[in-house]
Amino acid sequence: MIFRTHLAFAFLSGLIFYDYFGLSVWWLFFPAVLIASGIPDIDEPKSKFGRKLGFLSEILNFIFRHRGIFHSVFLGGVISYFLWAFNASLGYGFFIGFLSHLIADGFTLQGINFIYPFKQLRLSGFVRTGGKLESIIYYGILVIDVLMLIKFLS
Repeated sequence: MIFRTHLAFAFLSGLIFYDYFGLSVWWLFFPAVLIASGIPDIDEPKSKFGRKLGFLSEILNFIFRHRGIFHSVFLGGVISYFLWAFNASLGYGFFIGFLSHLIADGFTLQGINFIYPFKQLRLSGFVRTGGKLESIIYYGILVIDVLMLIKFLS
């Protein structure tokens, strides 16, 4: 998936789970969700976050390869735990955003190894990254985001 789809899906996930966790610090939760939704792609030099990191992203890609450790639920869990120890809204927000990225990439043709490096649990689907179907999915999620945001704010 491309960055905008990850953002839209992460925001939707955040809207769904915010009340579930009984959180009250939305101004920490939602930025954590949105930032975390891009973190798994820092090892891809052509991604939005990878371009911001420049050479560091190329080093990470060389060492870990794209969709390796940065696309593992374990890394997201470890980072989320440390953020949660500081503030629950940050921890939960980061985990929701990170996990939403993994779930979305699990629908792509490339797929992901969800529990890398411990075992092979490959998830892959039928969506071509950046393709027409992804655009349709993105706009559909965007409409749902707007409707849920209206409900959230009322």
